[in-house]
Amino acid sequence: MLKTLDVLIGLSVVMLLMSMIVTVITQFVTTMLNSRGKHLLQGLVDILRQIDPSLEPVIAGKIARAILLHPLIQDVRGRLGNVVHREELTKLLLELAAGSGPQALEADAKTALLKTLAATGACKGGTAAEMESQLRATIQNIGALALQLELAHPELTNNARARIAILEHVSSGFVAKINLWFDQTIDRVSDRFTQHTRFVTFCGGLLLALIIQLDTAALVGRLASDDALRNSLVDQAKTMQRDPQSPDLHLTSTEVQNIRDLMTNNLVGMPTSWSDWRGRWSADNLVIKLTGILLSSILLSLGAPFWYNALQNLLRLRSLVAAKDDDQRRQRQLALPAATVAAGGAPASDDRAILADERGDMAVVG
Repeated sequence: MLKTLDVLIGLSVVMLLMSMIVTVITQFVTTMLNSRGKHLLQGLVDILRQIDPSLEPVIAGKIARAILLHPLIQDVRGRLGNVVHREELTKLLLELAAGSGPQALEADAKTALLKTLAATGACKGGTAAEMESQLRATIQNIGALALQLELAHPELTNNARARIAILEHVSSGFVAKINLWFDQTIDRVSDRFTQHTRFVTFCGGLLLALIIQLDTAALVGRLASDDALRNSLVDQAKTMQRDPQSPDLHLTSTEVQNIRDLMTNNLVGMPTSWSDWRGRWSADNLVIKLTGILLSSILLSLGAPFWYNALQNLLRLRSLVAAKDDDQRRQRQLALPAATVAAGGAPASDDRAILADERGDMAVVG
């Protein structure tokens, strides 16, 4: 039992360290692709088209892109922002339509947005200039009321003050639809981004497993046969402390050293050349090795938090099993002297009785 647990602990250590590398790869890919911003862009397009179904997808995309490229929303690289709050969305739409902010919409997008705001009651009808003037006045009124609320109720959060001010001065179907659909849409955006991240994680795990030829079956076999390696990984597991939900995805110096130790033990290792990588494949067990690598990629896609929690649970279970084995060993050691005395006394008397029966009474024969 204890050996099986040690094999599982050793496997968890390897998977945890490798999944940390996969996590870094996933973060790099999603950041470079600006995946979160692109998914949020599609979510804002959905909200805009929900507010006004007649809004064309291309026009809605221009408006949503202008929002996410706002200087206060865009990311540090000047790309699509990753986060926008409901009140921010409402104020930015009013600002874009009024033309009073740093972002400027294209003419067709601005005309469509003004038409949408007029149709949903955010402003009265009229010429474009009249509607822009109305929206600028509304924005000023919202800001003034937010300041009054900050003086009167400093305990309120900024979002709460903005929400009250918006509901006071833009109480219309426009605000009602945003408030009604924003949270559900953002939840769906998060789900889509999560699915996208899982796909990238699986691809990253498969790529890493192929490069280093991480074969789970071979790894388990070696851990089962190599006592020194298994014990070293168990000792290493006892020193690994990491918050599984920590936003810091950078490998620590200790974790980097642990990965180097794995390479020293030839459990994992980067090939030095193309010929070196090809030489590690064997034609007689190619299918088995590919199956083990595919299983490794699936296990790596579970993520570092999963393997950290699994490792901690296995260590706790191991301590309980080890304590139970120690108790049983002490009980056997305590029972051994009594068993030895009984084994040394009773058989002697039995032997004498058997010998007496076999020899008979010689005195009777004479």
